[in-house]
Amino acid sequence: MASFSVRIAVFAAALVPLCAAPALAARDRAAPQVAASYAPGRVIVEWQPGTTRSERLAARDQAGASFVRRLGPTTRFQLLHVEPGQTVSDAVRALNDEADVRLAGRDGYAVPLSVPNDPLFDQLWGLEAIGAPAAWDRSTGSPSTVVADLDTGYRFDHPELGPVAWTNGAEIPGNGVDDDGNGFVDDLHGWDFVGPDSANAAYPGDADPTDDDVLTGGHGVHTAGTIGAAGNNGVGITGVAQNVRIMPLRVCGYSSDVAGVVCPDSAQIEAIEYAAANGARAANMSFGGSTADPLVLHALAAHPGVLFVVAAGNSGHDNDTTPTYPCNDDPATSGVPGAIDNVICVAATDQSDQLASFSNRGHVSVDLGAPGVNVLSTFPLYSPDTFLSDDFETNDFASKWTPTVGADGGFGRTNESPLTSFGMSDTPGRSLLPLETRSSTSATVTLPPGYSGCTITQDRTLHLGTGGSYSYSLQLDGSTIATANATSPGPGSFQFDVLDTALTSGGDLQLRLTFQAGATPTAADGVWLDDVGLTCTKPSTFTAGYEVLDGTSMATPHVTGAAALLFSLKPGATVPEVRTALLDGVDPLTSLTGKTVTGGRLDVARSMALLAPVGQPTRSQTGTGAPGGATSSGETRIPRPVRCVVPRLVGKRLRAARRALRRGHCRLGLTVRPAAQRHRLRSSGLVVKRSRPRAGKVRPSGAKVKLVLGPRATHQHRR
Repeated sequence: MASFSVRIAVFAAALVPLCAAPALAARDRAAPQVAASYAPGRVIVEWQPGTTRSERLAARDQAGASFVRRLGPTTRFQLLHVEPGQTVSDAVRALNDEADVRLAGRDGYAVPLSVPNDPLFDQLWGLEAIGAPAAWDRSTGSPSTVVADLDTGYRFDHPELGPVAWTNGAEIPGNGVDDDGNGFVDDLHGWDFVGPDSANAAYPGDADPTDDDVLTGGHGVHTAGTIGAAGNNGVGITGVAQNVRIMPLRVCGYSSDVAGVVCPDSAQIEAIEYAAANGARAANMSFGGSTADPLVLHALAAHPGVLFVVAAGNSGHDNDTTPTYPCNDDPATSGVPGAIDNVICVAATDQSDQLASFSNRGHVSVDLGAPGVNVLSTFPLYSPDTFLSDDFETNDFASKWTPTVGADGGFGRTNESPLTSFGMSDTPGRSLLPLETRSSTSATVTLPPGYSGCTITQDRTLHLGTGGSYSYSLQLDGSTIATANATSPGPGSFQFDVLDTALTSGGDLQLRLTFQAGATPTAADGVWLDDVGLTCTKPSTFTAGYEVLDGTSMATPHVTGAAALLFSLKPGATVPEVRTALLDGVDPLTSLTGKTVTGGRLDVARSMALLAPVGQPTRSQTGTGAPGGATSSGETRIPRPVRCVVPRLVGKRLRAARRALRRGHCRLGLTVRPAAQRHRLRSSGLVVKRSRPRAGKVRPSGAKVKLVLGPRATHQHRR
């Protein structure tokens, strides 16, 4: 299962969840390949309704599995652990043979597949694309609408997220008592279902869903910001639904089993149960994998009153033929009595309204597209401390690097090709001997206590040849705590993240580099390195930042936020009503025709109009008042007039600009082309250079906007 983000830091005045690795750097440790992996020794069981405690105990004893904890407020789902001498497959088989068991299965993994006065609003192209400014004329969200975010966690100290965090009003904070009797003590703002190591099945959970993973965190903070970062507060950005309440449910975290971020199925089930029991109307699930888990499917189907919005995946394949779950889950066919279709699967689109190159698709399985490229949102940024940095320009190599004992010799400083300046190589000036091993170890640096993770970086060109190998490792007090076995040929920039609890105590750090030749090395074999560095980070260095990420993980919260706006506008709306409005209200795109169910990209303003046409009451028989709708007395508020909100058009082609203007309730006015092309009817190759009025200006509905076109810049930085 691949993670769904690419990140670029942005400061205001990143299953690895469904995002891509950092741009311009290839990771020597790739995203964990856990598509068919399972948590060792762990089993999830769903009991038949009415099963007694003694019947459950007898079934567990027969299967050789012991109780770990229940998954949710009832005993319907339970997590078990096989006893010594019993295999997981045999335990699952034995449980499924019991009449009291509805379904049993192994506990598997998914992976986390980013006009108000907010100063970074003009960078939120996705909000303009989905018609959010027009939707805000009717509702910016209601605090009574709760959205669960099942992800890597939350940052309550971020000024954009703290004010919109959900609060459990039935819980008295910090008294160590389960005041509301829901099985969770002091769950004032959600719950952490995985703890510091998601491989620990016995972890009971805790009341702090903070995302504090230094190197692998941030994914959940980013999705939360897109869903509902506080708006019109003069800070940073705004979310799609600026005034709803976000329920952080931490289901993804670092796992020592797979050395990466994963989202255990058991944690997903427990969080789904929690979200439904505590009033969530919608839930964001920006993760996925290729292994189906019917137990997760049953948990989704058991709660038809919650709309679950999930990511399509970042593998670039067709989910109709190569499924991704839970995208391909269909609760309507799960066999649960009364189940409805309460899942929406989301693909990613770019600024040109094209399907993103990495996005999965599916004419039957993927419902719609939403912005998922260059998405700016909240992110926990950390300032790492540098402990080693060598560009080899100074001739002090011997004082920084020594040959490793037991090797045939060490690396040497050189500026030979393919290096373009000074660097280091295994055997400068000569070819490798058969099976020769060259290894060097850096000088010792002292790491003070309190650091949670380190990152090794290097620029390199690598040619292994037949049977050759190159690896590098981090040594703490003389012992190896992490090793990267590099296999990517050719040139590139690489980083290797090291998470180890031993780092928190501090100690002496060293890097060790090793190249071993094959049996028949050639003159081209070897490794050439430059800009070798080691940085380490403390959680206490968190800053309230923003980052640009790519991924279907970033597209999904746009749809979740849109659902929250619709539930806010019409509180009595059912999940089928909101789901239908979201899908029927899409903006049709030729790029999505035949690639999604709807063939379109999210348009929240149009979906609002379908759910609750302007001028009609939005209070249902069982509902209450809503912003922009009916008051509690049943009176209908006079809707605010639709306005022309000039979208951000710079860089768009004329066709895309015209579509954006229509979504903003504006019209195309005078179009000025370069003198050399003014006689042409088409504007091939031209993009918008500026508009009048400029982006963000508000005018009466249907106002004309003048565009000045020019050639697209030829030197673009690809992020």
